[in-house]
Amino acid sequence: MAFSLPDDAETGEHLKRGPLRDFGPRKPDDSYASKRHTLSFHDFPVPRLLAYSLRISGFNTGGPGEKVEWWASFTYKGVGASLAHEKFGLRLYLPAELTEDASIELLDEIQTQLRSAVRAVEKVLLAKAPEMLAQGHDTVVNQHSSLERAYAYFRSRALDPILIEDEYKVYGADELPKGVASASTFQSGIVLMQLNAFHDMIAAITAYLSRLEHDLVLAFAFSNFDPGSDNLTSFIGSRWGEKFNRVLNTVSGSHQYRSQLTAVVERWRNPYSHGGFEKGHAATIYLHAPDIGAVPVGLTKVRESPLFSFLPATESTIQEVFNLFDELDAWMQSRLPEAIQWISSGLDVRFDPDFRAQVEEALASDKFEELLSYFAHRQDMADNMDY
Repeated sequence: MAFSLPDDAETGEHLKRGPLRDFGPRKPDDSYASKRHTLSFHDFPVPRLLAYSLRISGFNTGGPGEKVEWWASFTYKGVGASLAHEKFGLRLYLPAELTEDASIELLDEIQTQLRSAVRAVEKVLLAKAPEMLAQGHDTVVNQHSSLERAYAYFRSRALDPILIEDEYKVYGADELPKGVASASTFQSGIVLMQLNAFHDMIAAITAYLSRLEHDLVLAFAFSNFDPGSDNLTSFIGSRWGEKFNRVLNTVSGSHQYRSQLTAVVERWRNPYSHGGFEKGHAATIYLHAPDIGAVPVGLTKVRESPLFSFLPATESTIQEVFNLFDELDAWMQSRLPEAIQWISSGLDVRFDPDFRAQVEEALASDKFEELLSYFAHRQDMADNMDY
């Protein structure tokens, strides 16, 4: 299904009549000494919207070039100016002979109209956004590395908690209630370390699931994503189990790993992610049983609840959880090698038909490594503006 952007000519005419009404064309041979002004990233967080606004309005634009993605030239109320997105920021160039007060006034006016132009373009593009998403004309930002760092941080703390020494304290008569001559307290460092390790394990499980869900979304572009029947926005908003099934359901071993991961999630993470209430309320609700008294809903099965023990998870239990995660990661690597390789590279993932066709062709011709290297090289060029 073909896809086209909103009518450029109509949008450009609207901009020329409205937000950019004081802008005009520069003469090709117009050159002068100029002074550089850096525009705020907060005011213009998406520079490409500026380039698009000026281009469809008929102004001279160019790029990319050495250390610059694009540039545009124009006049504002008859004063020559140019705008460029360079490696170290968005820069507006005004005549050097202007006084400081005149430059500040002109700079403020130009930015005001440019912001209005961007808002007008955003309204047009946002109206088209649902259609663009439905057809896969989108890129998902790759956050694998940052999510992996969070998981690795809590995992390392859970497996190797910070040393806490035992604390034995004796209180004198002046520190105690009248009539009590002496008292003492003891705090076990080992017990506190075990409690801290448990809390970090819960955080690590949460971080791991967050990374897993993110990776499944990215991997979706390399599996059986179909823009005709799949809604990417709905898929991103689905639960981790639904994502797991959609991407890996037909892969050998998927049911076993989902079952094991579900057990970990229900036993360890869910009670601490949903207000302290576990599935079935085994240890969080007590029944008032006649002739017995208050008993937990889980009855003797409550022994399996982490809420029923002072030290919910032992060192071996924590290690078992991470062993499962390592095994699951290795399994996904073996079943989705190209997707995991792309995700690990840090490159963003496109869902458009052209990209998916390139991936399919590369896989069919055993040239996926070349494709990955090509996109990595392009990304390096874009990051450094080495065009």
